[in-house]
Amino acid sequence: MNICFLVNLTGFGGLEIQTLLRAKDSRERGHLPIVATRRNTRSEQFAKSNGLSMEYLAGSTILESFKLSKIFDKYEINICIVPKTNLLPLALLGRKFSKSKPKIIFYQQMQSGINKKDIYHNILYKNLDGAIVLTSKMKTMLIETTNINPDKVFVVPYGVDWEPFQNEKLKREENRKLLGIPNDKFVIGCVGRIEPLKGQDTLLVAFAKAKIPNSLLIFAGSVDNQNYLSKLQKIVNDFQISEQTLFFEFTFEVPKLMSTLDTFVMPSLSETFGLVLVEAMATSLPVIATNSGGVPEIVEHSVDGLLFEPKDSEELSKLLIHLHQNNEIAKTLGQNALEKVKIKFDYRKNVNKFFEVCNLIKSNK
Repeated sequence: MNICFLVNLTGFGGLEIQTLLRAKDSRERGHLPIVATRRNTRSEQFAKSNGLSMEYLAGSTILESFKLSKIFDKYEINICIVPKTNLLPLALLGRKFSKSKPKIIFYQQMQSGINKKDIYHNILYKNLDGAIVLTSKMKTMLIETTNINPDKVFVVPYGVDWEPFQNEKLKREENRKLLGIPNDKFVIGCVGRIEPLKGQDTLLVAFAKAKIPNSLLIFAGSVDNQNYLSKLQKIVNDFQISEQTLFFEFTFEVPKLMSTLDTFVMPSLSETFGLVLVEAMATSLPVIATNSGGVPEIVEHSVDGLLFEPKDSEELSKLLIHLHQNNEIAKTLGQNALEKVKIKFDYRKNVNKFFEVCNLIKSNK
């Protein structure tokens, strides 16, 4: 297949990274990926660093749709992957102007409950050839809020290459030394952007209330909200837990960081999917996460992790104590978590499924 990945966006986060990774994956499977993006963006840098072929667009105007149609025809594109709703008009108009008439697939990676059954959106979704979403909940919401044909919506979760996480787990003591973490500490970790929706304040309060002896709480992630960071620092000071709390910057070395933890917590108010949660499970860590968004499709309570309601610091505190005091339960949860990753969230399996769906949509009349 010749596939155009439409990443004509100025922002750069998980959505852009995952879409560009699918471009890289497609090349490794013998397809021809073309990334349509903007100049001087992090998406361009990422694509370039991975040796992906690129074509450039400057926006989402009718003129840019005409330019996109030329890209479709130049490379005889069969499939166009579109990761955001606001890029659908660009892709659909580009197809209208082109001779190759590629199939347009909406790769939805952000959950949305907004009703889109007005005339404008009806035209967009009626003309899609397919949609790939991450969870069954997302599929239900997309069908309920748009007029898309339910038979054209497919669920393909993100996947994780679990072997590097298991390899780093064997270097636990070495990695703790590198990060300055004492080996005798019970370490609780949380990885994610520092912002209110990630719920780090709930975890801080729960940790302070739990009063687990010889424990350490680690946060790792870029700061998206300075006011919220100040709020977190105030909680640390108010509960006098500054010596038990560490803030690390964003890191690409997630397997190394995960290997140093005893428990992982994702206290987000809502998560569409929560890839970092799957990464923690790939490390055989007992995980605690909020019972919201797509998380219940990843974690089964008391089987391969523990769930609590968003903002409930009291319940989270009890769960932290529970895992600290019951090592065998924590170990079993971690082992079950790894097995689930191997079965449901294996990177190679899920990427293969992604392209099987693309090929199916391409073949449909």
